Amino acid sequence: MDRNYIQNEHIVDRYLAGELTVREAREFEQFCLENPAFLKQLPIPVRLKARLARKPLEASETGMFPAIPSSATRTALEVNDEGFDAAEEDGKWERSSSPAAGGNRLVVMGLAIALIAAIGGLVAYGMHAGALSKQLQDAQRKIKVTEMQAPASVQKYRLQLVGSKPTQPTLALGWMQPPQLLELTIDSTEERFATYQITVNKADGTFVMQLNRIARDSNKDVQFRLNSSAFGPGDYLLEIKGYTWKGQLQPVGWASLGFE
Repeated sequence: MDRNYIQNEHIVDRYLAGELTVREAREFEQFCLENPAFLKQLPIPVRLKARLARKPLEASETGMFPAIPSSATRTALEVNDEGFDAAEEDGKWERSSSPAAGGNRLVVMGLAIALIAAIGGLVAYGMHAGALSKQLQDAQRKIKVTEMQAPASVQKYRLQLVGSKPTQPTLALGWMQPPQLLELTIDSTEERFATYQITVNKADGTFVMQLNRIARDSNKDVQFRLNSSAFGPGDYLLEIKGYTWKGQLQPVGWASLGFE
C-alpha cells in the first residue's frame, strides 16, 4: 500500500467508517507507522493519529487495535485512552474549532444583549404607560370634580361669621354627591350696611368668584346661593364686606366652607 493507493481507494474514509478488510486495515496502519510525516498530514482526529503512531498490538485483529468495529473508529477510540496526551489533543481541537466557537459565543452574546435591551425597553414602556394612565385618571377625576352639574336638591345653611381669617372650616359640608344647591344665610341684624360684597377664594389664595352689592332682605339677612359642583375638594374662604353710603367697602367678617 502506498500514497496513491490510499488516495485512489479512499482508504482513510473507509478506515474511519470501519469498511476496510482486516488485511487492508493492517497495511494502512503499517504504512502510517512507517511514514509519520504522511500520518501527520492526514485529515483525521488527533486521537487516531496518536494510536496509529504507536506500535501494533500483537493480539489485535489488524495488528493495531483489539478489534475494528463496524461503527466509526472515532467512537471506538474514545473508549481506550491509554498512552494518549489529552492536553495535546484538547489544545489542537480547541485551535481547530476556535473560530466557529468564537463566532457562536459572539452570536449568543449578541442575542443576550438584544434580549436584555428588549426587556429593558418593555419595562420602560410599561412604566411610562402606567404614568400616563395615572395622569389621565387624575385629569379625568379633576374634570369630573370641577364640572358644573345640575343640583339635585337645595340645602339651607346659616353662616356664623368670625372676625379674622379662619384656619379651619366654619361650615364643614363634606363631598356632596350628587351636587346640592347651597342656600347660605348671613345674619346682618347688628350691621349698619344695606348691601354687601362676598369674595370666595380657595384656602391657598386662588380667586374663585365675587358677588357684589347683595342687598339684605326684610329680616336683615343676607342670602345667596352656590352650586356645590362649582367647588373642588378643599377649603374655601368667604370674605364679607359691607358698602357704606359713599360706596366704600368695610370689613364685616369671615366664613369658611369645607368640601372634603
